[in-house]
Amino acid sequence: GLDLLREAQAAGCSAPVILLTGQKDHNIDIKAIKAGATDYLNKTEISTELLERSIRYALQRKRTEDRIVRMAYYDSLTNLPNRALFQDRLRQCIAHLKRYKGTAAILFIDLDNFKRINDTLEHRIGDLLLVEVADRLSHYIRSSDTLARNANAITHTVARLGGDEFTVLLSELDSPRSAGKVAQRILSLLNEPFHLDGHEAFVSASIGIALYPHDGQDMDTLIKNADSAMYHAKEEGKNNFQFYRQSMNESALERLSIENGLRKAVQKNELVLYYQPRFNIARRSIVGTEALLRWNHPERGLVPPSDFIPLAEESGLIIPIGEWVIRTACMQNKLWQDEGLSSIPIAISINLSARQFRQDDLVRAIDRVLEDSGLDPQYLEFEITESVIMKDADTTVSMLKKLKDRGIRLSMDDFGTGYSSFSYLKRFPLDNIKIDRSFIKDMTRNNEDEAIVQAIIAMAHTLKLTVVAEGVETEEQLSRLTDLGCDEMQGFLLSPPLPPEEASRYLARQDHGKKKT
Repeated sequence: GLDLLREAQAAGCSAPVILLTGQKDHNIDIKAIKAGATDYLNKTEISTELLERSIRYALQRKRTEDRIVRMAYYDSLTNLPNRALFQDRLRQCIAHLKRYKGTAAILFIDLDNFKRINDTLEHRIGDLLLVEVADRLSHYIRSSDTLARNANAITHTVARLGGDEFTVLLSELDSPRSAGKVAQRILSLLNEPFHLDGHEAFVSASIGIALYPHDGQDMDTLIKNADSAMYHAKEEGKNNFQFYRQSMNESALERLSIENGLRKAVQKNELVLYYQPRFNIARRSIVGTEALLRWNHPERGLVPPSDFIPLAEESGLIIPIGEWVIRTACMQNKLWQDEGLSSIPIAISINLSARQFRQDDLVRAIDRVLEDSGLDPQYLEFEITESVIMKDADTTVSMLKKLKDRGIRLSMDDFGTGYSSFSYLKRFPLDNIKIDRSFIKDMTRNNEDEAIVQAIIAMAHTLKLTVVAEGVETEEQLSRLTDLGCDEMQGFLLSPPLPPEEASRYLARQDHGKKKT
């Protein structure tokens, strides 16, 4: 009886078992419980009442155990397997494939821009979205059993690891290409709109794929490599899938090194602002400077922003770094004014990232900086990219008005690269638009680019906006911009970005030359 009970347990029997025996050896009850019995009764002592009580106890204990297992191994929001159960099934899959040979795949799925949906709507809607994503994944994977090589393959598993991260275990695939087909289908499923309690939401995903045994022969290695592939998919523009490659680990280590260094950069005074003058084209005089962030790394040297700003944005470090930039730039501009380096006070312009622009206490943080620095708000200008401004027009208008009410100047950066409508521009309380450098670069060789620049200038002037051309590098470009009526310019033709000391000397020389003239 004990042997039979052990075999039943090993075969996966989960029914509660009451062991009956005619023996009076009390050591048997201990062995019975260890073998998996819920209760133990001696035949000579059984009564109807005792048997009924034992059955009720066995069923109640089974229900309690099931609830405990559910809490331990399933996600409470989506009812999908959680990280612990996913890892257990992955171990089983690896053990099975080591014995019978074959290929399996892990798909590491991360939703793109989920935080924006959470912040824009509300967390309740965000939770509904996660439930709907889980439902779509589960229904599709359950219908994909034909991907397995044979009917004895371990069942495919969809799990939620936490937050907006999901994983899919595809066991015993007929070929690695099947994993790519599944990933592509998942992307298509998630691109369809979600209807969430009266709200329509759109979401995409980045998916990383690691294959057993090619990309790892143990659980930890496979999960780590699938995660690396997912981050590579993010870097490739999101809404795509990538198979793992060895070089991705090197890239992941590089990312980790940069992120760890960036966390300490503010405290170690490794961040520095460079300042690029902005000129009035007609007068050839400085009307402002743009503060541009650089990282003076002790080993790498001067790190350009393209190498660390996206990582700072993704990790959330852009919030404290951004506040440091605003404070440092405002202090510097007030210092220039106090030292009389320019007879006409100039504005300092600062780029606001998407994450900064959406933070709840941005306006309060700016108020604190203006109060501490003593800078008049009219000499502070924020540049927001076209893509950020156009994401949520109503929220954008509200935030821009709060800044505008304080006397701060506002500029739309990289104009022409996004999807803005001219009619939308009328809603935004902007002062300037900056034509993206990609149009300026080829305007003297490409008639289409010149026509775009001309149209932007004409439209902006109709809306009483100042037009700034970025990336002006040749006299020919400047001459054409002058003919088209462009108001201001920035670029290497007149000055590259300068460190604080050189920028101060440059301002002093320009002002001295103007006074002599």
